[in-house]
Amino acid sequence: MIIIVANGLLGLAAPLQAQSDITVTQNEALVDFPQSVTFQLELADASDVASVSLVYDVDRLSCLEANTAVPVELNGNRAEWTWEMVRSGNPPPGATLSWQWQITDRRGNVTTTPGQSHTFVDDRFDWQTVSAPNIRLHWYEGDEVGPMLLDAAVAGLDRLQNEMGITLDSEVQLFIYEESNDMRDAVLYIQDWAGGVAFSDYNIILIGVPPRIAESWGKPTVRHELAHLVIGQFGRSCVGGSRPTWLNEGLAVYAEGEPSESIQEDLARGIENNSFEPVRSLNGAFSSHGPEAGIAYSQSYSVVKFLLESYGQAQMQDLLLTLAQGTGYDEALEAVYGFNVDGLELAWRKSLNLPPREIPPTPTAVSAQAVPTIEPFGLPESVPTETAAAATAVPPATTNNPGGGICNLTAFPLLLIGVGLVLRRRK
Repeated sequence: MIIIVANGLLGLAAPLQAQSDITVTQNEALVDFPQSVTFQLELADASDVASVSLVYDVDRLSCLEANTAVPVELNGNRAEWTWEMVRSGNPPPGATLSWQWQITDRRGNVTTTPGQSHTFVDDRFDWQTVSAPNIRLHWYEGDEVGPMLLDAAVAGLDRLQNEMGITLDSEVQLFIYEESNDMRDAVLYIQDWAGGVAFSDYNIILIGVPPRIAESWGKPTVRHELAHLVIGQFGRSCVGGSRPTWLNEGLAVYAEGEPSESIQEDLARGIENNSFEPVRSLNGAFSSHGPEAGIAYSQSYSVVKFLLESYGQAQMQDLLLTLAQGTGYDEALEAVYGFNVDGLELAWRKSLNLPPREIPPTPTAVSAQAVPTIEPFGLPESVPTETAAAATAVPPATTNNPGGGICNLTAFPLLLIGVGLVLRRRK
């Protein structure tokens, strides 16, 4: 009797658990990069289908595992939906898109198609690739450009590891375009003066590097932008902590290697004229243009160099980790070094044999601009480099020192928000 009853119950339950007899005859994504992706599904027979949903995502670093589910209307036995990137911004070349369809029949059974994936490619160019541990660099113009810039990236990583104790956690890809115009055509909603963009959520960097200035301008720019991604990975936290701009940019400039002539001139002029800005004023966004912006980068480099050479790499790591946990700038400096931002300025100025600056008793805190996130797609979080041609006052064909850039934090309009780090000298 037990067996008979059990068999009867199983017989009643079986129809509820049975999957629909769904046959997929087409499942593909038509990519018009960087404008759109059109997802297409075709079924052999859709007469028993109640609803269809598309689930898609782009692989990136995120505190939340989030994808997007879109109900799609059936037209006969076909379903089609287009992701218009003009509404959200586009992922960079090298990012991987994944998707699958969920098909629900009239009895509520759900069939999920096997996952599909596509890596975005800027197929206007014939890319070559060179690689080192955790670095892949793609380029298409100039036989020596790729290996030269890869060596620069490796040297930058070595400096970060040896002098700051910071290592790269996950692979970074760099795409080197022959011209900044070509690079900008691969990214929606990027300033028309930008020569590069770092997508920190994707660990991908795009830079326009004319082969004729790959040595003078490309090498320090690659090291600078790579430093931003590596330092961003170190102690990555979902708490919402931020770092003052002088620290981010100072570390990136330090990672470039020996300071350029322009940095040395800025520092010599600042010491001679006692004209440095208050360090607290460098907590937030730097100026986008003008000599003041360049001096801010040089000053930030000097402050970071002072901390590293006076207190060592272990305390710099502690500072980065403390800030990542959401601690305020003054509190983090107090906890690690025993002084706040103003105390740091006094100690740094003393190391340069400058007189102490008069500091107001109740300074107003300045925080770096917040970095909003749009799920599931991230816009460029760093627009690092002004074009090499725009960064110099002499014609590009005759200059051997095109300069670098100025990173600045800038908000895009709603739903097109990113953080633009604009470089005049190096990022």
